[in-house]
Amino acid sequence: MDNNSFSNTLKKNLTKIGIKKGDTVYLGINLGKSFTFFKDEIFQNTSLNKVREKSSKLIFKSIAEHLGSDGTIICPTFSFYFIKEKKFNVNKSKSDLGYFENFFLRQKNIVRSIHPIYSIAIWGKNKKIINPCGVFSFGANSPFSNFLKYKVKFLNIGIEWKNTCTYLHHIEHLNGINHRFYKPTKGKIINKKKKITDVFYNPVRFMKLKSDKAEYKIEKYLRRKFFIKETNDKIYCSSIKARDVHDIALKILQKKPSYFMTKNVYVSIDNKDKLTIKES
Repeated sequence: MDNNSFSNTLKKNLTKIGIKKGDTVYLGINLGKSFTFFKDEIFQNTSLNKVREKSSKLIFKSIAEHLGSDGTIICPTFSFYFIKEKKFNVNKSKSDLGYFENFFLRQKNIVRSIHPIYSIAIWGKNKKIINPCGVFSFGANSPFSNFLKYKVKFLNIGIEWKNTCTYLHHIEHLNGINHRFYKPTKGKIINKKKKITDVFYNPVRFMKLKSDKAEYKIEKYLRRKFFIKETNDKIYCSSIKARDVHDIALKILQKKPSYFMTKNVYVSIDNKDKLTIKES
């Protein structure tokens, strides 16, 4: 594969969408689709895992070089298997999200937040983003609360933002939600030599809920108002500021709490703990 050709194209696209040296980016990526234009080069005489490893190295190196020594890359490293296994090793547990996310965890000078379900990993200058990290996935006591302070930009490569917009759960938490509840999971966290057992919480949908998620609505709005910067020159890339997502989404949710769902949802519990769900 012509490393320079891919790297130069990616860096040029990052410049087009407003990603600059010193930026802090939250990365959403589809590894396969990032290399669609270069597929004839990367699939020559090599195994799939070697292709994934080489592609991951090239993307990581290209972004790191573009951001420079003052830049920061945040990568989601979620691990939903904790709900079943009740055990999470901050330094060794793999992510459920894909090859690149686990490649990222293997790099030098990476720190990872300790929430066993919604962890994030960070390379670069602003490693303090991972703290605080409490027992709730989102909210004021989570790393997502730092995204505004550190002027995070959501950087997507090979995949649209609506498919990686976990940050919207944080905003729902701030506003209050009626279609999810916080499910507790008790388990063990291993962080180097330190071991703790605690109850951790993640937001899950009510089982009887028929409405589907509809994050595409806010992406459509943000694109129409030109808050999302996009290019599809050989590699699809997009960027959007966390501040814009936060301010616009919160304003919408204050009037329409079920905006990220296909229907309006009304959940109530009577004095006998009977759950009632209405959708319209």
